Amino acid sequence: MNEIDPIELGRQLMKPSGEFGKLVAKNMNISSGAIYSLACTMIDFKDNDRILEVGFGNGKFFSNYFNINPKIRVFGIDYSDTMISEATSINHEFINNKKLSLKCEDLLNTSFDIDSFDIIITINTVYFWDPFNKHIDKISGLLKRGGKLIIGFSPKNVMENLPFTEEVFRLYESSEIRGLLQRHKFKIVDEKMQNISKKSTDGKDINSIIMCIAAENFNK
Repeated sequence: MNEIDPIELGRQLMKPSGEFGKLVAKNMNISSGAIYSLACTMIDFKDNDRILEVGFGNGKFFSNYFNINPKIRVFGIDYSDTMISEATSINHEFINNKKLSLKCEDLLNTSFDIDSFDIIITINTVYFWDPFNKHIDKISGLLKRGGKLIIGFSPKNVMENLPFTEEVFRLYESSEIRGLLQRHKFKIVDEKMQNISKKSTDGKDINSIIMCIAAENFNK
């Protein structure tokens, strides 16, 4: 993706749309795959658990969850209708078998009831939670007491020099995420960091860092 306007790229990363959005999501899967793999090492799905993923992109990684435990129900919300269409196509078998349900919704206005989920997972979306407090309060409401939230992201010291983060991204160090979660009565139960090598948007090899934080909800 050479000679791409970084501001437009940032907007597409927040909410992919159209053919360019499909391409952005496909390229994001290359780096997001490592975060999903790291997140899955922190998950212990029990039979009949209800899982929600917030902001699933093109849905390539839903299969990871069923590989851990096929006896779960997975739900996903994403506010990009382009991504809903892509994810529906990629995951039609899971959807047809009633294992997966997708909705085109914004987190703050989701139609799910309170106490609906055992685990909520969100990868590379925390940058767009404006404001953070309302989004985490909503997640707290959707989670059962003792339910687990897993947030995957790249820290500020990795992201702050990337030109596409200048406009719509809010960047955090892991300590900031931990502090914000704790103020909302989440208990941090696990945190993992991993160094990875990936391609930049201009095709260069770069070293990066990914993080996952797991927290239990005691805000009830």
